Amino acid sequence: MKKILLGGTALAAAALVAMPAFADEKPVTSGLSINITGFVAWEAGLVIGSTDDERDREYDFNSNGRLQFDIKNVTDSGLEYGARIRMNNVNRRDNVTVDRQYIYVKTPEFGILTLGDSPQVAGDFGYFFAPDDMLNAQGGYGDNLDGNYRYGGGDFFSLDPTYHSGLDKSTSIKYSSPSIGGFIFAVGFTPVISDVKSRSNGPTGRDDLFNGGQVFENAISGGIGYEGEFDGTSVKVRGTASYANGIDGHYDLETYSAGGQVGFGGIVASLVWVGTPSGFGVGQTDKNFDTIGLGLGYSLGNGVNLGLGYAYTWAAKNNDLSGTGGDSRFDLKDNHVAVATVNYTVAPGLNTYAEVVYEIQNFRKQEVGGFVQQDDNSWEQAVFQTGVSVSF
Repeated sequence: MKKILLGGTALAAAALVAMPAFADEKPVTSGLSINITGFVAWEAGLVIGSTDDERDREYDFNSNGRLQFDIKNVTDSGLEYGARIRMNNVNRRDNVTVDRQYIYVKTPEFGILTLGDSPQVAGDFGYFFAPDDMLNAQGGYGDNLDGNYRYGGGDFFSLDPTYHSGLDKSTSIKYSSPSIGGFIFAVGFTPVISDVKSRSNGPTGRDDLFNGGQVFENAISGGIGYEGEFDGTSVKVRGTASYANGIDGHYDLETYSAGGQVGFGGIVASLVWVGTPSGFGVGQTDKNFDTIGLGLGYSLGNGVNLGLGYAYTWAAKNNDLSGTGGDSRFDLKDNHVAVATVNYTVAPGLNTYAEVVYEIQNFRKQEVGGFVQQDDNSWEQAVFQTGVSVSF
């Protein structure tokens, strides 16, 4: 992590060598600090076995990076304020995306007010996955269940309500309370959510008031929780509820979550339920989807950490959603995903990992007018991944 103090001395020195300023340039506020963080990661993957046998090869390399800028200041009165800008997909394969850009104001008595493109309350309060606290993972690299699924899969399970709802990152306003005896709550609102991210995030966020691509409007999320420690055992429980109006032929969104996590010594375990009665798949269906997610993280010492994850998802009939197997497999019945990850910290900021990902998606038999369109079938795959990351 790189920290830069923007004090008067540094500015005076910079002024001696700076180019002449334009008239509309503003001086940097004295006292603000900027933290620059990020990572660069590389990964090798091998498809051990798969129902999908049409690939030209079963192995590949990929890499990615991230840059994040955090600006912060605290006044003598205790007012903290700042901003965050995060750039993802810093690689030669994708276009760089700014997926977080927001301002926040915080006081110990009032709590936190967040304005901009930030994670929603459903993600802040709804996410539970214990290995995430243990594996030193970076942007889905060595992140167990919460990985990137570059070889397929990961189409249906949720570790919080933002996964398949469209709530993940939208231009919004959010309030988070201070802790009151361990209890906290939060509420958030966003006017519109689009299936094209550039239309509901960033500087073109208002385009979706006039152009196509709208999915939901008037999205509201709320969460409540408790955090505490008892005789060296940490406990966290939270629940969320989110609603939005479906537009342009999309179903209304209704999604909930409840989860808990406990930690003692070098062991952390979590359990989460995510239920979406309507609006799953970013408004594609009004059929119910439920996920139960389990996570276990364990520190073996000497820089070695173990993560185990399992997610089971089941869906109501006639949801008509297909996954990695394509349109020839639709109407999901249930989905199992299991992952085992080992992480080793070689040196500060230098991590390596290996993991195995197994998934099966089961689909229902389909009949129309007495004719069978699709027999009971499934998509199944196992993948081995290993990689290294440098974080700063």
